Amino acid sequence: MFPLEVAKDQIEFLERELRFLDIFLNLQSSKAECDTLDVTQKAQTLLHDTRVDLSTLNLTSPNFYPSIYQMEGDIRLIKSEIRANYSFPKTSLPLSASKNGVAISEIVPEFMGTVVCILSDLLNIYDGRSVLFVPGPKEQIVEVLEELKSLRAFVCFVAKRCKEPQSCHHDFFTHIFVVAGHAAMLVWLSLPGTDNGTQDLASGEMNALLSDHLRMRIKPIEPSIRKIYVDVLQALKSTSQSGWRPDIQNENTTNSETAFLETVLHNLVELPAIGNTTVALKDETANLQEMLNLLRANLPYTPMQHLESHFEDLHIMIIDAGILVYSLYDVASAKVNQALLDFPGNIQHFNTVIYPIVQKVFQSNLPRIHGIGYVDFLLSNLNEFQGRYSKSLVSIKNQLQIIQKELESVQPFLKDVAKERHKHHEIQHLAQLVIGTAYEVEYIVDSFISKEVPEWCLERWLVDIIDEIKLNRSKIDVQLKKTPAVDIALHDPVDADAAHTSSESTSLKNEEIVGFDHIVPELRKKLTKGSQQLDVISIVGMGGQGKTTLANKLFNDDSVKSRFDIRAQCCVSQEYSCRSILLAILRDLSCDDPAASELSTEDLRDKLQKICKVKRYLILIDDIWEASVWEDLQPCFADVNNGSRIILTTRQVEVANSARISCEPFHLPMFKEDESWKLLKEKVFGNEGCSPDLEKVGLEIAKKCAGLPLSIVLVAGILAKEKNEQCWRQVAKNLGSHIQSDAKAMIEHSYKHLPHHLKPCFLYFGAFSEDRTINVSDLTCLWMAEGFIKIDKDKSLEDVASDYLENLIGRNLVKIAKRSSDGKVKACQIHDLLLDFCKETAEQEKLLLCIDRYQSANPSPGIYSHRQLAQGRLSIYADKNDLAKWSSSCSLVGSVLCRDDIIEYLSPTSRIFQKFKFLKVLDLKFIVVDSFPTELVYLRYFAVRTAKKSITSCISNLWNLGTLIVKGEGTYLSLPFTLWKMSKLRILHICDNAYFTINGAEESLENSSNLDNLETLSCPCFSCAEDAEFVLRKTPNIRNLRCSIKYPEVNFWVLQLEFLAQLKTLKVHFDVHSAIAGAYIFPSNLNKLTLSTIFWGTGSEIAMLPNLQVLKLVNVEFDKGEWTVNDNEFPKLKVLKVVNSDNFNEWNVSDDAFPCLEHLTLHKCKYLKEIPSWFAEIASLKFVRVTSCNEALVASVEEIRTMQVEDYQRSEFQIFVDK
Repeated sequence: MFPLEVAKDQIEFLERELRFLDIFLNLQSSKAECDTLDVTQKAQTLLHDTRVDLSTLNLTSPNFYPSIYQMEGDIRLIKSEIRANYSFPKTSLPLSASKNGVAISEIVPEFMGTVVCILSDLLNIYDGRSVLFVPGPKEQIVEVLEELKSLRAFVCFVAKRCKEPQSCHHDFFTHIFVVAGHAAMLVWLSLPGTDNGTQDLASGEMNALLSDHLRMRIKPIEPSIRKIYVDVLQALKSTSQSGWRPDIQNENTTNSETAFLETVLHNLVELPAIGNTTVALKDETANLQEMLNLLRANLPYTPMQHLESHFEDLHIMIIDAGILVYSLYDVASAKVNQALLDFPGNIQHFNTVIYPIVQKVFQSNLPRIHGIGYVDFLLSNLNEFQGRYSKSLVSIKNQLQIIQKELESVQPFLKDVAKERHKHHEIQHLAQLVIGTAYEVEYIVDSFISKEVPEWCLERWLVDIIDEIKLNRSKIDVQLKKTPAVDIALHDPVDADAAHTSSESTSLKNEEIVGFDHIVPELRKKLTKGSQQLDVISIVGMGGQGKTTLANKLFNDDSVKSRFDIRAQCCVSQEYSCRSILLAILRDLSCDDPAASELSTEDLRDKLQKICKVKRYLILIDDIWEASVWEDLQPCFADVNNGSRIILTTRQVEVANSARISCEPFHLPMFKEDESWKLLKEKVFGNEGCSPDLEKVGLEIAKKCAGLPLSIVLVAGILAKEKNEQCWRQVAKNLGSHIQSDAKAMIEHSYKHLPHHLKPCFLYFGAFSEDRTINVSDLTCLWMAEGFIKIDKDKSLEDVASDYLENLIGRNLVKIAKRSSDGKVKACQIHDLLLDFCKETAEQEKLLLCIDRYQSANPSPGIYSHRQLAQGRLSIYADKNDLAKWSSSCSLVGSVLCRDDIIEYLSPTSRIFQKFKFLKVLDLKFIVVDSFPTELVYLRYFAVRTAKKSITSCISNLWNLGTLIVKGEGTYLSLPFTLWKMSKLRILHICDNAYFTINGAEESLENSSNLDNLETLSCPCFSCAEDAEFVLRKTPNIRNLRCSIKYPEVNFWVLQLEFLAQLKTLKVHFDVHSAIAGAYIFPSNLNKLTLSTIFWGTGSEIAMLPNLQVLKLVNVEFDKGEWTVNDNEFPKLKVLKVVNSDNFNEWNVSDDAFPCLEHLTLHKCKYLKEIPSWFAEIASLKFVRVTSCNEALVASVEEIRTMQVEDYQRSEFQIFVDK
């Protein structure tokens, strides 16, 4: 040990000795003066003098150690004298009611705290070199300490309720005071001094004395001790029955009840065998222990309003439990028999008090808003559970059947609510109540199976739930008669379902940029003109003012783009990661090198610097919060006087001033009234006109938005749904003065206008991090797993989820980040102000709790309340090692989403999985695990990474799983055929190099069940086309398929998939060095097709697919380099992409081919010199993109543009060329 540590230990040792000496003096002060030891006066003097000397001691003084040794010697002498004369203190019973004006009910708890603290400290020193270390066995000290902790809880419980002290109170406090002090003395007097000299009490003798002290004076074994405990409890019961009530609002009141309950349980567990009556009491005491454990687990988290109305019964019940347990220690058989006779009545009374507490605690932690599809999951699971766990559920079979029948009867009502056919608030509220009972039923069923909660409690709960469902159903019937289903056509010109899917108008409203007309030319000039020196154009403004929109408009401006050789953009946000920013910029600069992710941060800086030194660059850095961030990034951007520019957006003027080189920071102004109305009108009507009556109200609403674009866009989302004057006037009325410059108030207003079934979907965005692009397929899969999506017999769950998202986009709450080639939303984003609202409101509504490592230096369960941790869903931005901490605190959590951009390895994981018993969603996309969960039977969504070479066959135990996403970190991943037992699987995404081993398993697969619910499969590898057909016949309803197929050792092959009648999207990669001729037989419903590394002959079987709208050909080898398209081929094709075709040199297209084509993309078709002239005749063609192709092809594209625009007057036609 270092000298300073040794010195500090010496001081701490002296302080510890003085604390023990103070306990001795406290004991002596309770005696009559004639009974005190002669050494007492000397001890008092020594205590005072030593404390004074310690307070003035200087660690660096040369007299430090001589002074320390002198003080230690003095204490050793006094201690030796005490040891020679000490015996069990016989006090003048009872202690006086007060001491120095302080009530005994305050003195004794404080004294107990001191004793417990000092004994605990003895056990917490593990360094044998320290003078504080206590050698030898400590089991007896540990046992005494546990008993004293239990007694301290008893003392605090009595002290807080001792308002009119009686003699039994004084007896109780005196007894506790003496036994605690004596226990401390026995330990202290046996401890060696710093000289390691032998003490008078050997450890064996001390252990014997402590054991005797426990048995005779602390535990309620001796009749006199037991009488003290029982008498004081009887007195407390009388006080409570007379009308006295503690302060329920004081959190310590509940804590003291819980702590005493633990004391009662401790004594119940320690209950010794009592002759022949033990067998008779065994079952009853086991029941009592079960009930008290249940109460202890729930009491601290009981809602305050429930405690206030039931506290008297609860308080008396806990006292009765204590009296009962202490009475059972009585060896007199008559009393024991009487206790046995009273047991059933006590148990029944305890049941009555405990049950509502358990119920209310669970109900209080339920989300306040529910997913509209949760009842669907419950009804499905009830049938499954009753089949799988029939023995466990036999006692409640009838109740479950009643619940099923009642919930099935309200399914049509819930479906109408999901379709917004019932907009009345009371009806929406009743729907939420019904869905809330589904959570309770699910919990009860699982508790029956897992034995987590006693059956007596669950059976009562089920009876109450049945009554509640029936009551709510009758209320629904009454309300429906009062307020019949709303005809949405009266309120909205578009039917609800049609409104959800109106992607065309949504696209226009969300992607068209309105405003900034007078600003853009000024900033464009700063970017394209002026000095050749590097410059930074900073855009400063408040949240929601349009900084990012303006910056993107400039970044994508054609005249700006043509000025620069390379461009890149990134978003910083509050969670700054230099490495992530550098990788994002390098990806945009055409440096998407997989090896870059392996480089260090410094190497990434160097790589970016080198690129910036040789080309003129434009970099957009969005949303910088701190000047230090810019200072960290700035050295990466070289200035070689070539006119490079950086666009920077920030809310902080300090950041803009720090980044300034030449240009003054541009402070974004608020929209003018005419600009506000223009934006509002554009978002509400698009290209449609606005009636004069609506325009008058609209102008008023636009003015109230105070020029803040985000507020304008949000209110437009409300107005677009109800285009009538009465509704608009109501909106104008609700937009009070507080809305001005208050985006949060506007967000709250938009949220309140959301239909109930969309609220959880919107708030769920809070699970994602700021400024991140969200993959729509991931989002909708999570929504489905969470029960947010209502089953519709006419649509798939995925389509309904897409409708919900389009609805949110149409309300301007969500932004489109990327569209797929067929126009569907592929990725989305949410404004950071909206994200903050989602996080905050989701926590308030108990829907979702976000735990962020950036909000705390060491995030841990301890900084969150149980009520927070009991929420259904956790989104954790924390270190992988924190996951184990959270698992032990969140056993009731239904969803865990680990969010990070850094891939981490976690081992072992099996114990963590065991903790989360109720998990339905487990998203570990960035966590590499060493094992798979096999017992999480509720799990519906599981995403993970693994370095294993195979997925365990036991994965099929997760029979409830609907979505399985596994990313392999190795060279390949073997898939078990037990996957075919997972009948509920809807989405199976395994990437990459995942193989089914067919050889030898044909019979097993042939005899296995079909995966009738599987709709998405990605991306298995098959050894040949025959294997693919063999496996895929087990997935008859698949809609989206992405796979890889190895070419066989043949000259010709056939890929036959026409039996997949529901298939809409197909992506096939052929794993081969050189293409082999083959044939394709695909289903007629196929809508999107991507073929990679194939030989393209005539392609006629694909060209005649009647519903094909999107075709992508990647690494295609054309026969003799020619592609001929005949009349009437590709009748409905809208999008065509040809990528990386090295031999594509001639393209012949008949006049009637491609009649519906809208988009054409050619990338790296180096030998193709001309696009057929027929493309200039195609009236539907809107856009041609040519990149990395030769000059002749570019000239051909220009000719087509001239003919489309000038000859045929199709002004909307556009081309994009990048040589």
